[in-house]
Amino acid sequence: MAAIIDFAGDQIMAYLLLSSASSAIPITNRMRENSDNIFTDSSSTAICMSIFAFICLAVSALISGFKLSTQPYI
Repeated sequence: MAAIIDFAGDQIMAYLLLSSASSAIPITNRMRENSDNIFTDSSSTAICMSIFAFICLAVSALISGFKLSTQPYI
């Protein structure tokens, strides 16, 4: 049961991270067209870190999926 909860948690977190990055990118690009300041630079950095966290979580989801697929009850 713990493997299923772990896998589901990974999927939910990956969806939330990807959604936050995809909603922030157009707003940041529009703001950078008007003015390029410290706020837009920090927003771009936050987007990059969110994408990096998504990649790390995707690897974790692959590992959780492998553990889930090797369970004897499936």
